[in-house]
Amino acid sequence: MHKQPLSVLVLLKGMAIGVANIIPGVSGGTIAVITGLYDELMEAFGAFFSSEGGWRRNLLFLLPVILGVVIGSVAFARVIGGLLAAVPVQTNLFFIGLIVGSMPYLAGKARSEAFSPWCIAAFAVGIGLVLWMGLAERPTASPPITELSLLAFGAMFAASIVASFALVVPGISGSFVLLLLGMYTTMQTAFGTMNWPLVAVFVFGHIFGIVLVARFITYLLQRFHSPTYFAIIGLVLGSIVSLWEPIPLDMTGLTGAVAALLGAVLSAVLGTGTKERLVARLGKGRRRER
Repeated sequence: MHKQPLSVLVLLKGMAIGVANIIPGVSGGTIAVITGLYDELMEAFGAFFSSEGGWRRNLLFLLPVILGVVIGSVAFARVIGGLLAAVPVQTNLFFIGLIVGSMPYLAGKARSEAFSPWCIAAFAVGIGLVLWMGLAERPTASPPITELSLLAFGAMFAASIVASFALVVPGISGSFVLLLLGMYTTMQTAFGTMNWPLVAVFVFGHIFGIVLVARFITYLLQRFHSPTYFAIIGLVLGSIVSLWEPIPLDMTGLTGAVAALLGAVLSAVLGTGTKERLVARLGKGRRRER
């Protein structure tokens, strides 16, 4: 069951996810975790076709999220691009602050069950995976596929399913996954030239992969909640490596520290009962108006 009662609040969270997708080193999944939307997104995607009438309920929840992602990506593309060009240190430190500030909230969710060695192992795997992806040398791009054959269809569809992990799992770079699979140039060329048959394969492969991965993660959250959340914490913390900028000891460093503090405070507020109190107040206001 979805607990988000306000479509406006869900829309704003979707916008935050869309903004995150623009920033190199930040994944939408990371922001979904920080804003408390992750579990419900996994449930909605994973159960989309699982029960009679379930797709309608899940669609009503997902539409504001998807709309928010589109609005955030389109409306803030130039803004984020300008900030990264003009004040890269401050911008990246703000998002590092968001990640660090979310840790108490995430740790609280992870500690809902008894701590075990599996939690440590899951955390190590999560942070190790993101550190490897952030520090590893990028593989050489393969020549693009421009014509759709049965073999090309199978390779592209399979690569899209694997790459969809990046849209669902926090901290994972989709472009890096596609590079490893030799499909990054093909996807870039397909969308750049609007090669619709190839675009369709990538889109449907990602949709199928998202539903598949979301079901798996929902299963893990239900059966192995604490280890799964410790893995998520590792994935989210590992994202800091991709965002880290050398901090100069001047006004840039000072304003960067302020930006990091603002990000941490904002994230900490999002992880407390502030959201629930805001929703309750807005709900009371609506009832009074009636």
